Amino acid sequence: MADSNPPSSIKQEILDKIAALVTAAFGLVAALAWNDAIKLLFKELFGTQDQVGPMIIYALFITIIAVILTIIVARAASKAKNVLLKTYSCPLCDFETQVQSELMEHNVKDHAANKDKFLSK
Repeated sequence: MADSNPPSSIKQEILDKIAALVTAAFGLVAALAWNDAIKLLFKELFGTQDQVGPMIIYALFITIIAVILTIIVARAASKAKNVLLKTYSCPLCDFETQVQSELMEHNVKDHAANKDKFLSK
């Protein structure tokens, strides 16, 4: 069965994997590094850790922190993808590039010599 989506570039795949690993790392850090300190804090405030209420509050607190950090990472990865995927198109022909300076060079070389095709806005 053929895949209808074009293969993504290696840069995009690496970016996706890094974002996933960073997100997982935040979850692990939230669950392990802060675990004892937050449990002690809740023990001081609410009594023993065996009570259901304080443990639910603890779980909700950790979940909220993990969700916020996950959203931050996802937005950063999205912005980085947009930078990688930005395409500059010549309005006068079919030329496209991902490097803005190449578009400028194309316009000067291919359109400046021909008065009918030069950008004059």
